[in-house]
Parts: sequence; C-alpha cells; structure tokens
Amino acid sequence: MYSKATNLALVGAVALLAGCSSSNDDEDTAFTTLADEATTMAAGLVDFDTGAPLAAERTNLPDSGSVAFTGFVGGEVNGAGLVGELTLNATFAAADSGSVTGNATGFEHETDGAYTGTLDVTSGVIFDGGTPSDADVLSVDLNGDLQNGGMTYATDITLDGSFFGGADNGSDDPTAVGGAAFGDVGTESFDGAFVATSP
Repeated sequence: MYSKATNLALVGAVALLAGCSSSNDDEDTAFTTLADEATTMAAGLVDFDTGAPLAAERTNLPDSGSVAFTGFVGGEVNGAGLVGELTLNATFAAADSGSVTGNATGFEHETDGAYTGTLDVTSGVIFDGGTPSDADVLSVDLNGDLQNGGMTYATDITLDGSFFGGADNGSDDPTAVGGAAFGDVGTESFDGAFVATSP
C-alpha cells in the first residue's frame, strides 16, 4: 500500500518543487496526517499494508453489549494511497456472534486530494471462528459513492478482520478491531487494511 518512508519522501519532493500550489500542499498534508495516524494506531495490532494480525486475536467474545470503535481504512488505488476515517459499532450476541454497523468518510488520496462522500456499512456480521482456538471474525461491507475531480466512483470495500484487547474470557469487551480491506473504487481495485480502537 504505502509506508511512512513513502509518505515522508513525498512530502520532501513536493516541498522542493518550484511553483507548487498551497492547495496541493494542503492535500498532501491531509493525506500524510491521516496515513501517519492510521499507521500509529495499527502498530502492534495489524500490518497496515496487508491487514495481517500482529497481536493476539480474541477467540471468546462477550454474549451481549456493544462497543464503538473509531479508526481508519486505507489501501492502494491505482498505485497511490487512499485513506479515510472509519466508525464501527459492534453489537455482541451469544455464541461469539453479533452484528456491525458504521461508516467510512473523510477520504484523502495521496496525489488527488479529498474524495468526498460516505461509505455505509450495508452488511456487518460477527461469527465464531470455528474451533475454540480460532479467532472470532467480523466481516463488513462498505458501500457508497465517492467524488473526486468532478467524477463519481461507485465504491465497495470489504473489511475482513478480528478483535483484539481485553481478557479473552467471554466477558471483557475487546478494545480494537483490524484486518484486511479490499474491493473497488470505481473501476480501480482497492487493497489494504483497517484498524479501529474503542475510546
């Protein structure tokens, strides 16, 4: 997807270009800020390039209650990064099941600036991973339209991940979610990760 080193190199290159506009500077700063915040949040939880887990995944979730998570979803689109702000509300039910609602908005592209619009969760489920030692899973579909440069991009992104944090005892609430993110932004493929934590 993209890395901190890539982001810093991009900032340096833009600063050295003669005649670059203040709007381009603002766009670059907005993307870099979101990307850095996402990478910082993901540290020790998931690889924000691939979505691979870096922390112990929960295998035993509460049978009731709900938790709100806020964070980021990011990936690569046509060779450049795209990152947005993510809100997920998980409601737990018996047998490591449940549902997820939420949305993603405030997207910034590495070179094209802001992608306006909101992606809503149209399907969100929590389910048992299988055996008692398998991680419990959340699967979320984000759908909607994003606008940039006078164009509208029909967007669908799937989040496929797991829960982290809290004692794995069936009563403690998890404190984070994260995993892989993949789909399409218009005709371009989207491939990356997501991470979100509870306040």
